[in-house]
Amino acid sequence: MMKNNSFFFISIGAIPAAILRWQIDEIFIVNIIGCFLLGLINGSLISRKYQLLFGVGFCGSLTTFSGWSLYLFDLIRQGLYKLFILHSISIVIIGCCAVGLGDLLARKINS
Repeated sequence: MMKNNSFFFISIGAIPAAILRWQIDEIFIVNIIGCFLLGLINGSLISRKYQLLFGVGFCGSLTTFSGWSLYLFDLIRQGLYKLFILHSISIVIIGCCAVGLGDLLARKINS
């Protein structure tokens, strides 16, 4: 029974995020926003169903690893190796910082 509920909550969260992702045509921005929100959700004292809805459903649908990978592949194909390295490193570092900031904010709100 829990699996069916999980599927429902994930789906409900994914729909608005997919529409938002479609409207924001900037991979870097949606990934950083998703990282921040995931940190905020993960650090919050919310129930499992809301973690599924917002964390897995919304953030999972908003962010785009495949789109980012395609963008990086295009940089390599164009011979823009320095830009490839810069983007690869910066998104990981900034993404981790965004998760940390979201988590920190959630913990401040919770205390």
